[in-house]
Amino acid sequence: MKLLTFTLLLLLSLSGWAQADITPKVSEALKKGDAAGVAVYFMPQVDLALPENDKSLSKAEAQKALAGFFVQNTVKNFAVKHQGTSKLDDQYRIGVLNTGKGDFRVTFFMRKSGDVILIKQLKIETED
Repeated sequence: MKLLTFTLLLLLSLSGWAQADITPKVSEALKKGDAAGVAVYFMPQVDLALPENDKSLSKAEAQKALAGFFVQNTVKNFAVKHQGTSKLDDQYRIGVLNTGKGDFRVTFFMRKSGDVILIKQLKIETED
């Protein structure tokens, strides 16, 4: 009985993430170089790390900074390569953003906020 209860609770918790998984929508926006499409999923305050700066910004400021990055780096493609859960129980995705100026490693951390999953941190780093 305990095993059945544990299994049921585990499935319910995992299905909550699966139902609210924003990864496909964020990935599609990144593929298009659509800063507004990504920003829809930002928390009101987001940590944004770009090759030229690393700041905690409001959702609107982060969208503007990301749009500037996309203007300078024309996006060709984006693909998620790895996903998991951090020690703080945040979901994360790691992918590669292909641009006209080279490839970038993209990591975004998501946290449940009320009934929705939102991005709390987005890092775009040069790929070595």
